[in-house]
Amino acid sequence: MNPTMKRVVATTLVALLAGTTGLATAQVGPAREAGTPGTQRNKEEMKNATEHVNKAVQVVQQMQASQEMRSLLQRSKGVFVVPDYGGAALGVGARGGAGVLLVRNGNTWSNPAFYNMGSLSVGLQAGAEAGAIAFVLNDQKALNSFMQNNKFALNADAGLTLVDWSRKGEGSAGWGNITVWSDTEGLFGGAAINVSDIDYDEDETSAYYQRQVAARDVLTGKVKNPQADMLRQALANASSGSAAASMGGSGTRGTTSGQDSKSESERERSR
Repeated sequence: MNPTMKRVVATTLVALLAGTTGLATAQVGPAREAGTPGTQRNKEEMKNATEHVNKAVQVVQQMQASQEMRSLLQRSKGVFVVPDYGGAALGVGARGGAGVLLVRNGNTWSNPAFYNMGSLSVGLQAGAEAGAIAFVLNDQKALNSFMQNNKFALNADAGLTLVDWSRKGEGSAGWGNITVWSDTEGLFGGAAINVSDIDYDEDETSAYYQRQVAARDVLTGKVKNPQADMLRQALANASSGSAAASMGGSGTRGTTSGQDSKSESERERSR
């Protein structure tokens, strides 16, 4: 090959390599932007993540008002809290909810990993209100579901049993792989609960910890954010059995720990 031809081939190869590199950069750039401090997307994701964590504190305080839920959290592997689930429609089948997952190690709780929740179906129930929902993970099988990379479901097809918890059905708490709590009275009505399209929110999690991070890294303590300490402490209080004075948020079930203990005693005497 003559020198001129060699130069043409070399130039062509350089151009091709540059184009390939540019394509790769374009593909990974947007995903990394959320974890890059100072970018607009990072700031937005960080704001959303902080809001979800702060609202989750209020949900845990509501859950803590019940001795049954405190006992359940003491035995749990973790909890997935969705502070604001989207409005429900006929047959429920509503969509939309971002939540935080924390795992328990004794009386210590991990930092939160962020997930998006898709549809929630509850039998044929109609007219349910939107509100806070929490999924208490009662065993390792339930927790392992959240370790998957792709979208996953929490239902019978995934080999999981979800049971409804309510003030009127406390005896069923803990009978399934997952116990589902809601601040809306009668939301589930004892019907079969089917949750689909849950996936790990890498952008929001990365923004919260200011670096690209996997869910396992968060849940095993490799990264931390001091802003999550209030949520971790709320769960530690709940899972240790200590009742806070009065729960936060706007839930209608709020009572002081003394009132809660009294109501538990009254129910026990009536049985």
